[in-house]
Amino acid sequence: MQEEPNYLAHAFKSQYNVIGLATAVGFALLSASALPLLIAAGVQLVALPLVAGSERFQRLIRARLSEERHEETRSRRRLEASEMLQALSSAEFQRYRELEGQAGEIRGNYKGLDSTSRMLLDELIQKLDFLLAFYLRMRHSVVRYEAYFATTDAERIEERIAMLKHEIAGAGASERVRQIKARTQAVLEKRLERYHKALENKQLVDAQTETVQEVLQLLRDQSYSIRDPRSITEQLDGLISSAEETERGVRDLDSILSADDDLLSAGSLTAEVEAELESLQVPPPRPQPARSAPPSRVAPPPLPPPPPPRKKLTH
Repeated sequence: MQEEPNYLAHAFKSQYNVIGLATAVGFALLSASALPLLIAAGVQLVALPLVAGSERFQRLIRARLSEERHEETRSRRRLEASEMLQALSSAEFQRYRELEGQAGEIRGNYKGLDSTSRMLLDELIQKLDFLLAFYLRMRHSVVRYEAYFATTDAERIEERIAMLKHEIAGAGASERVRQIKARTQAVLEKRLERYHKALENKQLVDAQTETVQEVLQLLRDQSYSIRDPRSITEQLDGLISSAEETERGVRDLDSILSADDDLLSAGSLTAEVEAELESLQVPPPRPQPARSAPPSRVAPPPLPPPPPPRKKLTH
């Protein structure tokens, strides 16, 4: 619920009261007397509560605030629509402009009707604007889905799951390692499940937005025959109900990928992995004592020279 406005503050800030206060200040400056200010203060004490309590004044303030909120909402939606249009591809942008043109033709063809039929024109315009905004939101979500699919490889996730199952069933790993691998497998299975959910949502959005295109094309053709606008509004009612149901069923990509499960708690999983790696870390080899160099071989002493030959005695 909207908070009740402060009518007394609005009465004080009204242009008539501001003009009166400025006049009193001017007279006070010209006469060099505080009497005009005292008179203005007395008038304020009497007149402002009466004005603020007036039902007509309160309706005026509520209408003005409501219009300001609506204008703020429209400005925000225009800004959001501009950002969404910038994110679309050239083909998607062109397709949206074509839908805008068809909606404009429908509105233009029914502007020449009599006053009785023209009463439905405002309702028809609101419904067309809703469908255009719905189409833009859905096609913008498709752009985000496609960016997600481009960075997610479902086949690789499936291969990794199969590999983990084989590693868990095999022998040679400790029980703690198996537990960590099982948690990793559960995370990958959750990722795969969300991938398929996103793919289903994209297919649903594609089908619904295609229906919007075809129905608007049909309504544009019917508007040239100047049929009863009630038939068009009835067809739009059915399409709007289907669109609202689709938008409720299709969750945003952020909600699909949100890690709201304890299984996806990256902190606990990382802590366990680090602890296991520390326990499995191979200790560094112990330093070996330096071996002493083998003693060098000492050369043997030189042999003594042979004795000189003995001379033979002659007789």
